[in-house]
Amino acid sequence: MQNEGERAAQDEGDGALVLDASQRAVLDLAPTASGSVIGAPGSGKTTTLVELVADRVNRLGWQPHEVVALTTGRITATRLRDRLAIRVGRPTTGPLARTVNSLAFEVVGYSARLHDRPRPRLITGGEQDTDLASMLSGHIEDGTGPHWPEHLDDTVRQLKGFRTELRELMMRATEFGVTPDQLRALGREHDRPEWVAAGDFISEYSAVLGLSRPDQLDSTELVRAAVSAIDRGEIPDSVASLRMVVVDDFQEVTESTLSLLRSLVARGIAVVAFGDPDTAANAFRGGEPHALGRLSSELGLAPVAPLYLSTVHRQGGDAAALVRRVTSHIGTASAGQQRSAASADGARGSLITVLAPTPSREWSTLARRLRERHLREGVAWNDMAVVVRSGGQVPAIARALALAEVPTRTTLAARPLRDDGAARSLLTVIDIGIGRTPLTAELSTTLLLSPFGGLDRLDLRRLRLALRAEEIAGGGNKLGDELVLDALSAVGRFATIDHRVGRRAERLSGTLAGVRESFEAGATIEELLWLAWERSGLPRTWHDAALGGGILAAEANRNLDGVLALFSAAKRFVERDPDAPARVFLDEVLDADVPEDTLSPQARGESVLVTTPAGVVGLEFDTVAVSSLQDGIWPNLRIRGTLLGPQQLVRTIGGLADATLDERRLVRDDELRMFALAISRARSEVILSAVANDDEAPSMVFSLVPDGTPTLDASATVPLSLRGFTGRLRRELTRPSSTDVARRHAAAALARLADDGIAGADPAHWHGLIEPSTTEPVFGDDEQVPVSPSRLSAFEESPLDWFIDTIAGSAPSTEMSLGTIIHWAMETAEEASVSAIWESIESRWNELLFESPWLAEQKKTAARALAAGVAEYLADFTRDRKQLIGAESEFTFDLERATVRGTIDRVERGPDGSVVIVDLKTGSPITKTSDIETHPQLGVYQLAYAQGLLDEALDAHGEHRPGGAKLLFVKQGVRGKSYREGQQPALTEEQLEEFRNRIRLAALGMAAASFPGMNDIDERRFGAAQRRLHRVRAVSSD
Repeated sequence: MQNEGERAAQDEGDGALVLDASQRAVLDLAPTASGSVIGAPGSGKTTTLVELVADRVNRLGWQPHEVVALTTGRITATRLRDRLAIRVGRPTTGPLARTVNSLAFEVVGYSARLHDRPRPRLITGGEQDTDLASMLSGHIEDGTGPHWPEHLDDTVRQLKGFRTELRELMMRATEFGVTPDQLRALGREHDRPEWVAAGDFISEYSAVLGLSRPDQLDSTELVRAAVSAIDRGEIPDSVASLRMVVVDDFQEVTESTLSLLRSLVARGIAVVAFGDPDTAANAFRGGEPHALGRLSSELGLAPVAPLYLSTVHRQGGDAAALVRRVTSHIGTASAGQQRSAASADGARGSLITVLAPTPSREWSTLARRLRERHLREGVAWNDMAVVVRSGGQVPAIARALALAEVPTRTTLAARPLRDDGAARSLLTVIDIGIGRTPLTAELSTTLLLSPFGGLDRLDLRRLRLALRAEEIAGGGNKLGDELVLDALSAVGRFATIDHRVGRRAERLSGTLAGVRESFEAGATIEELLWLAWERSGLPRTWHDAALGGGILAAEANRNLDGVLALFSAAKRFVERDPDAPARVFLDEVLDADVPEDTLSPQARGESVLVTTPAGVVGLEFDTVAVSSLQDGIWPNLRIRGTLLGPQQLVRTIGGLADATLDERRLVRDDELRMFALAISRARSEVILSAVANDDEAPSMVFSLVPDGTPTLDASATVPLSLRGFTGRLRRELTRPSSTDVARRHAAAALARLADDGIAGADPAHWHGLIEPSTTEPVFGDDEQVPVSPSRLSAFEESPLDWFIDTIAGSAPSTEMSLGTIIHWAMETAEEASVSAIWESIESRWNELLFESPWLAEQKKTAARALAAGVAEYLADFTRDRKQLIGAESEFTFDLERATVRGTIDRVERGPDGSVVIVDLKTGSPITKTSDIETHPQLGVYQLAYAQGLLDEALDAHGEHRPGGAKLLFVKQGVRGKSYREGQQPALTEEQLEEFRNRIRLAALGMAAASFPGMNDIDERRFGAAQRRLHRVRAVSSD
């Protein structure tokens, strides 16, 4: 991407810039002369402007502060300022280029200081729209306000379109100095009752805001105040020292800019204007494209003929021919001679069209062409742009291209902050946190599914099921959505869900509570945003993702741009009014339909700009795609201003109230100007794309395309990316209809890609295509099968999940690690007191890892309860005069093919010689008697005792007999105790044989070649995600 005209003049061998004769004629203007310079797109207008400023400073010896360049936009002013600074090469006391509003603000601020008044504040379009909406809604609710015509009823006046026209009418009235009384008089004179009502409304609006915000001005009021100050001679030194003002993109100026220039001309300052009426993008917002051709009369100058640039340096070929065809259908706007400019030798410009059956095919075809330009022809991403008719189309198109692996960027000011996904999510957290909007079940879902909730639909379902299960267990009957709403409103409610989804939901709940507390303590909106942002965990996540590549990196960059723009807006809000509550900011941002310009820096990496025609004013690119060229969309021939007639007001002021004008022709001219602007930005290639099917027709601009223009095939476009190419090769290799030759070629290409490490190319990573590593049994017929007592239950419940856990292993959890420490504390306890047990646990607490400090504290509370259960059990054990025969006692025995190996937590002997085997459990207790009586782990332990494996340790303590086994649960007690026991009576010989048979069957099953399992799994169980993965059928399976 380059500034317009940056390539307009060619370099000689010594690097000197060579201007053509028409450009040199501009530099030959007398130092005090004013004039207009009109040139076709790419004819070097900006280059000539830069050289004119450099000539006045470097050749004529002017001081840099004696000349200034004005533009209509902040971004173009920044680019031009940098370019001028480099070209002039002299220190300056101020910017060499600035916007009209910047100059006006300096003048008004200087005037305010002279009169000891507060510094003025420029109201944004979004703020003004919010003010208008508030006043209009108040009138409707109270039944007060102006008497609007019948066709502008309450419903109409609540529409965004009505407010937009009202703002335009107010701006035009301010620009032309029409007071509310005069507006009412014009309305009565010309039978425009809406002007009479608007005059009443403007009077009330000015009175209300004059009292509440007396120093607030909109852009037109600011310029008008600056004009008054200049006329009174109240000007700062930066204006008083001016000798010349040059204006770039003059075709975009409004009456406000013209009035400011008139005041400067009256002070003897020369004005040189550069532009092209054929590429105006602002005409329907009050722009005056005809002013360039009649500059003398507009500024009150002596008659002087415009200067025309004669050569188009940027563009040639079919692209330049299309520009000429388009501009030939536009009214001349007091100019026209610039259209005869010829393309320079060597200028090129190809033209390609895309007619796709669907929008998705249009974007995929366009993405492929852009990737071709980048990969095969070496065009940088930054040197390409996609232009669409309206800002509302930009986000969807940018995302579609990004998904097709074309990195994109947008201008955030093209849409309100509330329409940016990341910014909207953060705003919603604050909105609900401070109570501006009540939390509902629907909003709870929205929050949890947002980036700040971190859940997906499956996670949300799992969360609802977990809460529902707890509710039913507690005897309640609330539905899942209601439970989620209640839990989000109460910090700590999700803590009982020991899963990732519960932790994320609890973090969001804590954030909402923190926002609420900070808001009640008087925090500003900026502080609230920082609180929610830092607690979300997203800064690091998005930062790391943005540093990568591909779709995820582009998405992360867009998210960060949106959040940065939101913080910039909040910062400006707090600076303007430090005492304003956060609710006011939310009212302005969430309720605003008008996008606010952002001053925040945006990521500029290598990416394609997706924007509207206004976003490419003053820019040029190697390749420009003009997209969504649908009939009725571009050109959009809907007549503007039909509700309040702002343009009719301008004509009435100019004495053309009774003139017969073709309104639709005027609109068509404005639309064609924007189209000409878009296609004229390209140096090498222009792409025109549209959808053509039974429901949608291409725009009429395709009728202007020269015959023979190539059209890209959009029927079945394969993405020109490694991912797309890999997918195509895989499909060719695996589909039944492929020939042997095609398969061999595909396999060879995939092998090459796999060698280079391209994801998805290596068949070893294809889910469902590689053959099983073996179909043989896990253990041979002559091999022993290891059987663990603690895993026997898992095998009997689901052989498939047992196999997955055994082969793949399971990641340790905090609960498992805590359980290990509890076992160790009980095994090594020397004193049966809570403090002693807790001291042992706390000595190893640093071995545990927690996601947050609050979670660590919550687990400490739970661990203290476990310590209490252990301590009370040991105290009762001592009181009952029982003996501990062994702790963590290991045993092994063979049973046919099975080798049973286990570790017993405690072997206890009672005063009567009964031996009871104890297994400590830190989880939820098993309360069903039948489950305990058939518990396989306890049964195997009793079998080990029955086979004499514990006799060696027991014989030293006298006679003994079987006393059964029990599960010791220390998480929940019963009957006033901090623990509870699940007793398995001593097994009879018949029952012992039943357990032997269970071991024999388990050994046979564990040695098998396949393992059955249920498709449905308990989502709340640990490792559910891993188990679910192995139940997903391969894409390539039958």
